[in-house]
Amino acid sequence: MSTAVKVSAFAAALVAVFAAAWAIGSAVGPLDEAPTPPPTSEHHGHHPGGVP
Repeated sequence: MSTAVKVSAFAAALVAVFAAAWAIGSAVGPLDEAPTPPPTSEHHGHHPGGVP
């Protein structure tokens, strides 16, 4: 077995492992993501120029 074949096989195995990890991660999703609160539509009266 030549060196080029060994390196190619290693690279292919590495790509396969990362592809499997990416697929599993995409299927599972984030595990500890806190739910985001809904956006508020309050207007605090900010005026450009600093004049209230």
